[in-house]
Amino acid sequence: MRCVIEVYILPLKSMVCTVGAIHALSCQNQLFLLKKEKTMKSTLLKALAMTSVLAFGTAHADSIQVDLNGDTTLTAAFEELSVDYNSHTLIDLQTGAVHTYAGTALINNNILNLGEVYTSFDDMSALGGVNTFTSAPNTNVLRIEEGGTLFQKESYLTFGVDLIGTFDITTGITYTSGTLDLWQGYTNANIAPVKVMTSTFSAGGLTAGNQDVLSISGAADILKDGVMFFDQNGTPVGFKEYLAAKPLADIYLTIDQNVTGGAAALITAVQGGEGFMGQDGSTVYVSANHNASLTFDVPEPTSLAILGLGLLAFAGTRRKA
Repeated sequence: MRCVIEVYILPLKSMVCTVGAIHALSCQNQLFLLKKEKTMKSTLLKALAMTSVLAFGTAHADSIQVDLNGDTTLTAAFEELSVDYNSHTLIDLQTGAVHTYAGTALINNNILNLGEVYTSFDDMSALGGVNTFTSAPNTNVLRIEEGGTLFQKESYLTFGVDLIGTFDITTGITYTSGTLDLWQGYTNANIAPVKVMTSTFSAGGLTAGNQDVLSISGAADILKDGVMFFDQNGTPVGFKEYLAAKPLADIYLTIDQNVTGGAAALITAVQGGEGFMGQDGSTVYVSANHNASLTFDVPEPTSLAILGLGLLAFAGTRRKA
């Protein structure tokens, strides 16, 4: 696949307010274009960073640490979050349109009027018993932080997924947009759950029975500070602090999930087999079980440096023209 990116940069030296010129832009419009140029550069840098992640794997999964009880005593560093969950998906067999829900996105969600999948946050998580993350490869790392022992939870991490995509009878589902949210829940009913962070779908790849869903979070998407940390050479750095120190950076979240039974299981469900939940006209409702891992990636410094040079080259070429 060949990707061509064409960038237009308006020369700054040509943007001078001139009074009385017949064809001159107003100063207000010129300031708007200056802001637009700055935004375009930032957006392009992020887009190219994501392209490099997908094409060359130039982002790396950082080890993370978690603080669930606010006592500043963090977990030991671990590589990824792991979860076993069921997705619920609507597929329009005529248009191929897909809408998938999981976790908190299923609370009070009455799909095809068959009844709410979950009636509350506690119902969705079973007070930390289902739809909740564990640490990997060592599950005990996060379990100890959840309640001080291996067998009693006070707080836990869970998620919400709301994705839009397309369906093909031979390959299954490819997602094109949506959100992934990270939540902190509590077993104490008097403490309300809190959304820790949100992320927006960026890209996805589909292979037989396995799918990678990539989403991106910026500084404004970290909604509760002091929960998620990167382990930077043995020093914990909060997600919000990390992004504040790197204004052009983003955090990439990758869900790597398997479909129980493989891609064929989805096709079987769509055709009325195991996993089929109901149908309304051309819209089919199916459910599937997944085992998924969630990693948090940041662009490598060398990648950002190369992309920065690329932006300068684009700008220089356009200005010469």
